[in-house]
Amino acid sequence: MIPTERQNAGPNGRISTRTQPMFHRVLPANPAAVRDTLADIRLRFRSEVSEDTLGRLELVLAEVMNNIAEHAARPSSAGEGAPSIHLSIVRHDGGLACAISDDGVSLPEDCILPRGLPAMDPEDLPEGGFGWYLIQDLTQALCYYREDQRNFLAFRVPFSAEDGAR
Repeated sequence: MIPTERQNAGPNGRISTRTQPMFHRVLPANPAAVRDTLADIRLRFRSEVSEDTLGRLELVLAEVMNNIAEHAARPSSAGEGAPSIHLSIVRHDGGLACAISDDGVSLPEDCILPRGLPAMDPEDLPEGGFGWYLIQDLTQALCYYREDQRNFLAFRVPFSAEDGAR
């Protein structure tokens, strides 16, 4: 074993495959915390991925975390506050892998279904309704499930062609 391999060996002595530092954050589901977290993600990954990849990551995470902040709060009669969001991001060969969990209400069943853009009348464009379309369009390997009282969402934001030269 060479010295650098010893540094990457886990407690069982196995050598892990190319590991990358993980971005991990636990935050309250509110717009200010989401905004601060997005700024921290940009600082963390700006020297590692292209602006295109970083912009797509930021757009997807803003949609997901703001949806949690806006829609996942439990009714106040339950005596609970805003949900907490657990976010992890790691770079790997295929892109930036993201895992998000929250302790809010369950995601409506139809949200994760594949969808296209809604029919639009240029004179009467809807204010919302594009979030899940954007999330599905900009990610790969999108997966959602609920276990006990937590929602789990995982996906990958693929690298852009510009990242191939990095």
